[in-house]
Amino acid sequence: MTSSKLAHRIELSLYASLIFIAVQLLRIPVGAQFVHLGNALVVVAVLLYGSKEAALVASLGLGIFDILNGYAPVVWITILESMIICLVLHLIYEKGMQSSQRPIAIIAVGVIAGLAKLLLNIIKYSLLHYAVGQLSFPAAFFVALGKVGGSFGTTLVTIVAVPILYPILQGLRAKWRQKKPDNDII
Repeated sequence: MTSSKLAHRIELSLYASLIFIAVQLLRIPVGAQFVHLGNALVVVAVLLYGSKEAALVASLGLGIFDILNGYAPVVWITILESMIICLVLHLIYEKGMQSSQRPIAIIAVGVIAGLAKLLLNIIKYSLLHYAVGQLSFPAAFFVALGKVGGSFGTTLVTIVAVPILYPILQGLRAKWRQKKPDNDII
């Protein structure tokens, strides 16, 4: 393995750790949910690493958080949601916007990702209350709207944080990449 491949894997591991730490330590309880920076960091991961590697770091960071904090039964839903967000951003940002670095594109990505995550949570809770709670679909939908208070906050955090965090983390990444060696490691 070359040192550049190893350095890249270490960088991805550190980013997954950043997602975990941000959700673990920087969260604000809102009812049964909480507002956090995890989703914003997933979006920034797509901007920094592309959707495939972002899906990996999101699955690791958010998945480890869920497992260590009593959400193990639903960790698969968290991973699925983060993969869907990465897929949406792949289609819209990487394909549609051709990975534009213009500030308006970065802002748009934050808005799209935040709203997509909110929509995913509404769909998730609607289906859960419809299938498990045996409510009619309209009733399940209104119950779901009542359960996504934290999701509204996280959506706002994502919209605001992505255009702020992306240039900061992009700059840190550029500085770190300048310092790495380019030798082969056994």
